[in-house]
Amino acid sequence: MEIPDELQKTVEAVLERIGIDAATIEARPSSTIIPESPSVDTGGERAIGLLMDLDAASTISRRLELHGTIGEGGMGVVRLGTQRTLSRTVAVKTLKSEMKSERATIKLLREAWVTGNLEHPNVVPVYDVALEEDGSPLIVLKKIEGTSWDDLIDDAPAVKARFKADDLLEWNLRILLAVCNAVHFAHSRGILHRDLKPDNVMIGEFGEVYLVDWGIAVSLKDDGSGRLPLAKDALEMAGTPLYMAPEMLGGPTSKLSERTDVYLLGAILYEIAMGRPPHQGDALMKLVAQIVDSDPDLDDDVPEELRRVIRRAMDPDPDGRFESAEQFRLALQGFLQHRDAASLADKAEARLVELEALLARADEDEELEDREPIYHLFGECRFGYKHALEVWPESEVAREGLARAIVAMVEYELALVEPEAARTLLAELESVPAELAARVEEARTARRAEEAELRRLQEDSDPSGGRRTRAFLGVIVGTLWSVTPLATEISIWLGHEVRQTHLMPLAFDALFLGLLTGLGIWARESMTRTRMNRILSTAVFLAMSSQLLMHGVDYLSGSTDVSATFRHEFVVWAALAALCAPACDWRLLVPAAAYAAGFVVLAFYPRAMFIALALCNEILLVTMVMLWLRREDIAAFNEGRLRRREWVRNQVRRRMARRSE
Repeated sequence: MEIPDELQKTVEAVLERIGIDAATIEARPSSTIIPESPSVDTGGERAIGLLMDLDAASTISRRLELHGTIGEGGMGVVRLGTQRTLSRTVAVKTLKSEMKSERATIKLLREAWVTGNLEHPNVVPVYDVALEEDGSPLIVLKKIEGTSWDDLIDDAPAVKARFKADDLLEWNLRILLAVCNAVHFAHSRGILHRDLKPDNVMIGEFGEVYLVDWGIAVSLKDDGSGRLPLAKDALEMAGTPLYMAPEMLGGPTSKLSERTDVYLLGAILYEIAMGRPPHQGDALMKLVAQIVDSDPDLDDDVPEELRRVIRRAMDPDPDGRFESAEQFRLALQGFLQHRDAASLADKAEARLVELEALLARADEDEELEDREPIYHLFGECRFGYKHALEVWPESEVAREGLARAIVAMVEYELALVEPEAARTLLAELESVPAELAARVEEARTARRAEEAELRRLQEDSDPSGGRRTRAFLGVIVGTLWSVTPLATEISIWLGHEVRQTHLMPLAFDALFLGLLTGLGIWARESMTRTRMNRILSTAVFLAMSSQLLMHGVDYLSGSTDVSATFRHEFVVWAALAALCAPACDWRLLVPAAAYAAGFVVLAFYPRAMFIALALCNEILLVTMVMLWLRREDIAAFNEGRLRRREWVRNQVRRRMARRSE
């Protein structure tokens, strides 16, 4: 990395000011730099005095049983111990024999007092402060059964094996959220950690998260006890160079604040995203230059939202960072939620691509009638996008994908001529395209017109329309047709002379046609409502008109063969019944056959003319009654009659009640 001239001058000034061993930092840039105070200050003397006030009789030999060493640091050693008073295993931290001094004692005590002042689930509890036989301090801590986060942060197989976590990024981010909680709590107590890094976070066997090593922590508040070092007095370089914020390089005045720890949290987030600490360099000049510049280099595959969080947290200017660890945590929590939403949107997008491909096939192949896969895919992608928007209402990807899916289905429903379904889908859009809305309304108008025409055709073709009127008229006409020839035949049997001339049937036909015309006018609404009624009315009118015409022509021509004219009437009725059968009911072929048979019979037995006519007319009457006056119609008619009677009774009762009042 080439260092710009201006930055190089700043770095040289920093290096001259801090006056540290460059070789040591270059060799161990991940180690914590602990400032060396030239002498014990007044607060430190008070702290030593507090330690000396401990009961000399309360010695280590009576309270603790020490075992082997379980860890070592730069100046301290951690041993396994048993706390006799509670019979529990503890960790005991004390100074190395060669490091024992007032300054080292103060540092150890202050770490204990800082930690002991922070009762939080993510901070290792301090059980007690005791004295060794030689008067050196001894800190009794909870023994953590776990592993350093630094050993797990990029070890996906170990994380999956131990914590059943398939997503390493999410697991690391949730660990960082727990660290944020501890830091935010410490800030609420006025404590800055100053050495936040994965190596100072312990992960317990059950996923517990502990922020440890508060050795260089400082206080933003002066309680007057001298127990805690003050941030305003921290003028020397301190912390871990690989993660260090610019103000941690030291200076004539302290610029440490809560935002210093926010920077360190951002540096940890950088390592989670990139797999390495943010500051790298094979020489002190380059390392310090990166600390001063604080312009983290991020790969393109790092999510944009996470990039923004990292860059804001690691802003070289403290005023440009998140105001608190809690704000940083909320931003990180938001990213996790948005990441879940993005995952849902990605899955929905995959379903949408399948849906669009299937819709394209359906558009090309008009015979593709199976709609279930289309609706199934649409349901999946719509559910995914809506769930994503519930998690992250500001997700433009989910919002645009949902709109795309809905518009595609609206087009599909329009292609199927289902405008109401299209309109229902269109209502789900936040912004409805004017052109699409117009097409949907146009399709709805066309569909309503089509449905109205279909209803008209259905009503016109409904055989039940005007059935009762049809049956009523049929009974009247059929009865007259049956009774009149039968009465004539009976009169002949009784010996009355019946002159068979064209005048009598001519008069009867004229009278009957007039009667039919009057009945037709009376029942014109019912008899013109449906196609069947119009056909039957026209057929009967034509038949009677034909009879009248035939008798009138024969009468005017002077013909005396009345039986021949009557035989022709049988042909007319047979033909009309046969023609009406396809349009009305195929069972009309029965009377058609009867009239045809009558025509044949009369050719050989003209004397049976009136009996044949009565019989054929009776068959027509029975057929019409069977077809158009069914049991359900009779039941409905009777039910209606009963209702009318009950209504009349109620009206009578009301009138009588009013009169009695």
